[in-house]
Amino acid sequence: MGFGSIKDKASIIGVGCTKFGSVLETPEIKDLTFHELAAMAAKEAMDDAGITESEVDGFIFGNMVSHISHLYSHNTQLCDWLGLELKPSINIATACSTTNTALGTAAMMVASRKMDCVLAMATEILSSEAQDDQLTRKPLDITTLWYWTDFGVDQLYAYHHSYDIATAYGGLPILGYMKKYKIPLNKMDEAMRELHRTLRLHGSLNPKGFVTQSLEAEAKDAGMSVEEFWTSKKNPFLSWPCRVKSALNTVDGASAMIVCNAKVAEKLSKKAPIDISGFHWSTSNYPWFNDDFTEYPMDVEAFKWAYKMAGINGSKLDYLSVHDCMQIHDITICENAGYVPKGTAWEAAVKGKFRFDGEKPMQTSGGKHCKGHAFTASAGADIYEAVKQMRKEADKRQIKPPPEWSAVHNHGYGMHTAVTVMHRRG
Repeated sequence: MGFGSIKDKASIIGVGCTKFGSVLETPEIKDLTFHELAAMAAKEAMDDAGITESEVDGFIFGNMVSHISHLYSHNTQLCDWLGLELKPSINIATACSTTNTALGTAAMMVASRKMDCVLAMATEILSSEAQDDQLTRKPLDITTLWYWTDFGVDQLYAYHHSYDIATAYGGLPILGYMKKYKIPLNKMDEAMRELHRTLRLHGSLNPKGFVTQSLEAEAKDAGMSVEEFWTSKKNPFLSWPCRVKSALNTVDGASAMIVCNAKVAEKLSKKAPIDISGFHWSTSNYPWFNDDFTEYPMDVEAFKWAYKMAGINGSKLDYLSVHDCMQIHDITICENAGYVPKGTAWEAAVKGKFRFDGEKPMQTSGGKHCKGHAFTASAGADIYEAVKQMRKEADKRQIKPPPEWSAVHNHGYGMHTAVTVMHRRG
């Protein structure tokens, strides 16, 4: 059997996102609780949509590493904070693709006409863990965070120890891409450097991001050129040939979206509704890859059916966001998405084509390194960025002309791919 469409269309009419950073250090979110982060993102989304809590019929809430905050059944604990007591709600978790999956779930809910307006959101705190209560937290060691994160890998039959995601997600795809397209190491390293330069540019233009210093500025502070800095001891190999600067930064934060039946959106929204034209999810288990590390079967499947539902292909897109917890995936996945021809993305990176003002803009938030990676909340932050770009609200990093068609791709720990295709109405 195949996968069809939904009878009624759904639209995004509001988005919200906190500053990404650390609740222990980042001024904008310092000392905020899990509940306060969630409420902040939800309120921004409602304000952006021009609605109040009374107009929200139900909500979807996501979180991944719940024992860090000592919270379970987040929807019940947060309903009063969101002003949504007695409203229908569910918890959802597909790891780092959660809010992308929640968006499609919300679309089906409003398309069914059971509800007209749904809030889809997630919150994650990764910098620290709660002690006896939410108000007392201590820094969380990164090795402990990754050990807990690896509970998302099949521990019963396939896997029995802490997983080296830097190798499987960073080093091996780079090597696979070099081998597949016969690219010398020095050229590939140059492509990764220039890709990082582009992402750092975008991060420097994003006030809600975590890393807001350009690569040029960091190199200058170190007394080096960008080329010298890239190969210096300040940027060692994390998993050869993947360098530290080509990896994610874990952060705290929350994101939220208001999804309405398309006909209701016309009445409620004063801004151009962003239609959810296509979406699909594909699920696997460890290992999620095959002999070709440049092409995950889950990605191929998710893009295929999301495009079919939207009635387009990758060449139609004006903007693409992909899950780049390791930056090599900006290169491999944009090719699998049909955004650029196979074997050309590395050259596109060198030439700056992925810049916000380039021919094929991508990751204008700064990606998982600069915007930062807040696990379940990150997919929603990617959708937030796409919506802002499509509505011409991205300020200094605005794509011109604003995108008409966008796609957002996310991995849920590599085992769950979610793709959403969006179209700006009017």
